[in-house]
Amino acid sequence: MLQKDAINSLKFDGLKTNLLVNNETGKIILISLEKGAVLAKHVSETDASITIIEGEITFEINGEKYTMQQGDVFDFKKNEVHELVGIVNAKVLLCK
Repeated sequence: MLQKDAINSLKFDGLKTNLLVNNETGKIILISLEKGAVLAKHVSETDASITIIEGEITFEINGEKYTMQQGDVFDFKKNEVHELVGIVNAKVLLCK
């Protein structure tokens, strides 16, 4: 299924998500984080990766913090505690 302009489907307004793909091979979720918005600490039930497609975030995982910006990718294993915080308005693709 074609989704035109999917990256711009979410505006910056706190924390927003949009499920772009959900099939037998996995999920792709677009996350929009307004500056200061937080995706609170949680774990994933599967291995996953995040790709920053716009803006800048702080990604905390297992007690370590990383500053990530457009083009950066971080892959991680299931059950690792992590959190995202928007440093500036940011959009992130979560693949799992």
